[in-house]
Amino acid sequence: MVDLSSLALPQLYQLQKDLDREISRRKVEDKHKAIADLQKLAAERGFSLSELLGAEVQGKRGSKRGPVAAQFKNPANPEQTWSGRGRKPQWVADHLASGGNIDSLRV
Repeated sequence: MVDLSSLALPQLYQLQKDLDREISRRKVEDKHKAIADLQKLAAERGFSLSELLGAEVQGKRGSKRGPVAAQFKNPANPEQTWSGRGRKPQWVADHLASGGNIDSLRV
């Protein structure tokens, strides 16, 4: 173990920076090595790593949805649109609260 008591505060700060940098570098290096090891093991068994993990993992977690075209637009301000996903914009909620029909906002 290194005796740190003899180091000045600026030296300790520099040591801390150096340690953080080295830890980050090693984490990346170890991660790449682990991936290479897993790819080699998968290949030895006749698979690719993505074949083993990709489809199963994606199926369990679900896929991310991409952007969709606008389905509704604000008649008062045509620049305001909504895809129909997620929380309703305030202008949609106001339109519905005033007795309007959602279909009247369709693009």
